[in-house]
Amino acid sequence: MTPMLEVNDLHVAYGKVEAVRGVNLTVPPDRIVTIIGANGAGKSSLMNAIVGDARASGSVRSEGREVQGWPVERRVSNGLCLVPERRELFADLAVEDNLDLGGFAHRHDRAATARTREWVLELFPRLRERLKQQAGTLSGGEQQMLAIGRALMSRPRMLMLDEP
Repeated sequence: MTPMLEVNDLHVAYGKVEAVRGVNLTVPPDRIVTIIGANGAGKSSLMNAIVGDARASGSVRSEGREVQGWPVERRVSNGLCLVPERRELFADLAVEDNLDLGGFAHRHDRAATARTREWVLELFPRLRERLKQQAGTLSGGEQQMLAIGRALMSRPRMLMLDEP
C-alpha cells in the first residue's frame, strides 16, 4: 500500500540556521500521526516544508508522487493541506468568504463545493451562525474552527494541524 506521505532526508534552513536536519518520515494511509518535540525543535518548519511553504532539500512524496518543488497551491490541489499555527485567516473578510477561499481549488465543481461547505457547517455549527461576521472579530476558538473549516474546504486527503 502506498504511503500517504514519505519524507526522506529533509533539510530546512533559514539563512545559516538549520531548523530541520535529515528528517525521514512515513505516514501510512488512514492513520493519525503526531510529531512531538520541544519548542524550536523544527515541527512547524517540517510541516511548512511538506506543504511547500518553506524552502527545503530532500524528498517529499505524497501518495507516491514527488511533490518537492511544487508550489503550495499545486500541493493543496493534490490533497495536502496545512492549518498553520497562526491560523492566517483573512481577518477583514467574512467567515463565508474565508470558507469560499478554502474551496478555491475546486471552484469549477460548484455542487461539490456547496456539499463540502454544508458538511463543514455541520461540523462547526457556530460558523453557520457567524457566516456574515468578519473573521477577525471571532473568538480564538471560533477562529480555529474557521481555520480548520477553510482547510477542509480544499477536500484534503492529508490534513496537517500545526498546534491545533
